[in-house]
Amino acid sequence: MTLLKKFRFYEINTAKLMITTRSRQFVSYAILCVLLASPFLLQAQSGEVNKLMQKAALKYHTGYMTEAKELYESVLNIEPSNFEAAYRLGQVNTALEDYQEALRWYRKATEIDPDRNDTLYLDLGMAYKRLANYRKAREAFESFKSRHRVQDEYFAQAEKEIEGCDLAEAAAKKTPRFSVSPVTFNSAAGDQFPAFLDQRQEDVFLAFGSYRREGNRSKKNFSGKGEPAFEDIFLVILENDSTFGDVENVGKPINKKFNDGTPAFTPDGLTMYYTVCNSRKNRDGCSIFESRYNPVKKRWGKPVLVEGIAGTREVVVNSRGKTVQMPTDDRQPSISRDGRTMYFVSSREGGQGGFDIWYSRKLGSRWGEPQNLGPVINTPFNEISPFINRDGDRLYFASTGHAGFGGYDLYESKGQMGSWGTPKNLGSPMNSSYDDFGSIWLRNDSLVYFTSNRPGGLGSNDIYRGKKLRLDPSRFNIAVQGLIRDKNTKQPIPFATAILFEYQPDSSLVPLDTFLTDQTAFYNFPLQWQKKYKILGNAPEYFANDEDVSTVGIEDDAIIERNIDIELEPIVIDEPIVLQNIYYDFDEYYLRPDAVEELNNLIELLTQNDNIVIQMGSHTDTNGTEVYNIGLSENRAKAAVKYLIENGIHPARLTWKGYGETSPLIYPEMSDEDEQANRRTEFRIISIEFEPPEGDIR
Repeated sequence: MTLLKKFRFYEINTAKLMITTRSRQFVSYAILCVLLASPFLLQAQSGEVNKLMQKAALKYHTGYMTEAKELYESVLNIEPSNFEAAYRLGQVNTALEDYQEALRWYRKATEIDPDRNDTLYLDLGMAYKRLANYRKAREAFESFKSRHRVQDEYFAQAEKEIEGCDLAEAAAKKTPRFSVSPVTFNSAAGDQFPAFLDQRQEDVFLAFGSYRREGNRSKKNFSGKGEPAFEDIFLVILENDSTFGDVENVGKPINKKFNDGTPAFTPDGLTMYYTVCNSRKNRDGCSIFESRYNPVKKRWGKPVLVEGIAGTREVVVNSRGKTVQMPTDDRQPSISRDGRTMYFVSSREGGQGGFDIWYSRKLGSRWGEPQNLGPVINTPFNEISPFINRDGDRLYFASTGHAGFGGYDLYESKGQMGSWGTPKNLGSPMNSSYDDFGSIWLRNDSLVYFTSNRPGGLGSNDIYRGKKLRLDPSRFNIAVQGLIRDKNTKQPIPFATAILFEYQPDSSLVPLDTFLTDQTAFYNFPLQWQKKYKILGNAPEYFANDEDVSTVGIEDDAIIERNIDIELEPIVIDEPIVLQNIYYDFDEYYLRPDAVEELNNLIELLTQNDNIVIQMGSHTDTNGTEVYNIGLSENRAKAAVKYLIENGIHPARLTWKGYGETSPLIYPEMSDEDEQANRRTEFRIISIEFEPPEGDIR
């Protein structure tokens, strides 16, 4: 394994490939610079800083990114102008997938010394690109090109990244081809590389790799992740394309103390090919194993190495240049429909650079010599997670070497073995500015499950479901309809009102339409695709109520049937309603912080029901004199009213009264808790006919 491969291996937790932003030679060179602590750096650093930098370099090199981050931050606390520490913090946070923090440190490095290292601007551009700020990313890449000037592989990468920025901005203006949503079995740990398994028995499954703890035999935790260091293979029942059953660990003999993942199955479901990393024979790489299923015993057989695919490589093992022969680094198998061709990922010699996609044909019972898919598919960067579709005429894979949105993107190539066409980026929302990879395609390529670390997921990686849209979304006929009912009797409320609001990106609401129902109490609103709405129901002598409705992810014409009936609670005049959690400290009338949330709920009720007038009432415990308690409770009620007025409620809608100790909830009071319960505030509706005074615009 080269120094670069070893670096990537530790940093990506083995089964998942690290996202590369530069060529193999540059990263190797950068690591050597850190490890050797070049003289011009040592001269500029104090003894303490020098020691910290050496420790940080070691942690950085061996993949302990959290520890490296802390050490580099310590350096900057001592020496805020240390360019190398700031730059490395950008790279460390990139490895930790905290791109906002990486951006901060890359920018800090440019402030310390804008001309120190032109490659900094390549990293800066990648950080902006990961955050989908394509305008700033393009500026950074152009800055790199103007500084670097040499027409080498770095210059070519910058041009590729600029092309990706243009592609992403153009894709945002196009009609999406897929709807995408996370699957329900994702966990807080990393979940990735789904595979389809049908053994022609009762159930069909999705198999996938996961770092979740259930059944995981790894006792070692991955630094900074809080999850097991090694991956296991799990199964989940596939009830339909979006509903799943229980998740279970495949267990022995497949899952061991090593890193087991990326399963693939022959069409009959009786042979599994999968990746094992960190084994005793391939400690810093991965190999592909095979296991056969016994349908009688209902268990997987002992895994064996796929000999025809495994090769050897020469690995440097120390600073003196000593080399040893190790197995090739092979991973992520995928099997053709006839079970006779295996596609896989390897960093072996003879490729285009980085990790390439290779294939092998089965000759009798043995796999033949692996062949590289060639330069149309493979690039000097990384190509991973191949998948050949059912008909064998489309190859899906992920790459950092073709123009993309940020990290790994998913691509499609049409053709056949030996004549694959130019890969096409699958666009948004399949691809994001983060990493999208590990796809499998079902139902004539209309259904896909894939892996992404895009924001909003549960774990470091999550599995998503994508479904091809059958129609132009602008032509979807989507509507919400229902009845407005009495909450107590469930009977329709004739001549009620429904108001449709749309949520804005800042969560504010904009009114769109009003529907006046007839005696049936039925309402109906047409909706747009990929929008979020609120429907407010109202009727005389009832409290208003609302329901949220979303059209996100809808894939065809639809009438939304979830929570469409809006139930309204009748208003009862002069009935006290206790406000929960509005209590007061002994002998005090100021509002405690825990009272504010409940009063905010009351504000919302008064805003939705702008015709009602209320009386705020407050009560005390039985300590003190009756006269004193009347005054205290008056002040408490006034404090609540004052808060309501300060937050936009018209003063003419509010009155108050202090009841003192005349109406305790608990009597006699036997504890502090009893006294606290009696120190309460309530409201009662005294009118439902409020109209603002003439000329009042509130």
